[in-house]
Amino acid sequence: MTNFGRRRPPKGFTLIELMTVVTILGILATIAVVGYTRYTRSARKSQVVADLSNITLRQKSFLAVTGHYASSTTDENKVYPPKAKISNADLVPVQWNITDADYTLAGQPDGPYLRGGGELHGFDALRFMPEGAHSYCGYGTISGYGTNGPPGQADEPPFGQTLAKAIFPNATVEQQRFYANDWFYSFAICDLDFDGTYWALTTAHYTSEVSGDSIGPYIENE
Repeated sequence: MTNFGRRRPPKGFTLIELMTVVTILGILATIAVVGYTRYTRSARKSQVVADLSNITLRQKSFLAVTGHYASSTTDENKVYPPKAKISNADLVPVQWNITDADYTLAGQPDGPYLRGGGELHGFDALRFMPEGAHSYCGYGTISGYGTNGPPGQADEPPFGQTLAKAIFPNATVEQQRFYANDWFYSFAICDLDFDGTYWALTTAHYTSEVSGDSIGPYIENE
């Protein structure tokens, strides 16, 4: 006699099937995270390029008014915001503050490779602010009078710091041609994945007998 009231127990997944599903989900999640990370880094790099272009436009306007470029620092390792802030940003951009001493350079007189407009120096003189008034990178711009500066002004060819050596020709004869007048270079020091390893993006511009503008290299692990 057949018992029609008895039901067969439902068949579940085996352990191997469950492990396979979990593995596939893990792979898909890893691919999604890597893709998103690349996308965000690419977007932030694009913003850096736009910011450096903005600095260039402001430097050229500043030159037209004052007769020289402005500097925000004389040390490639001293950027605004400082490295300590951009490396500890915890995936949140650092807010810019126009009253910060490193932004205004208030109280610092003009000197070699450091000049502004009257009492204004650096980014304060250039009135530069990244989009949204925040950034994931620290920025700097360094300028000099070159080899044909004003009367009584010592020559200021680009000095031998890491980025400057990568951007500018370093032969003495070439300096006479390339740095005949004013020059500047701007840079962004970034740690977009917050692993303590920095990279740099640079641009260089000079007025001379030879050339005009050049875009510097992308440098890893600065």
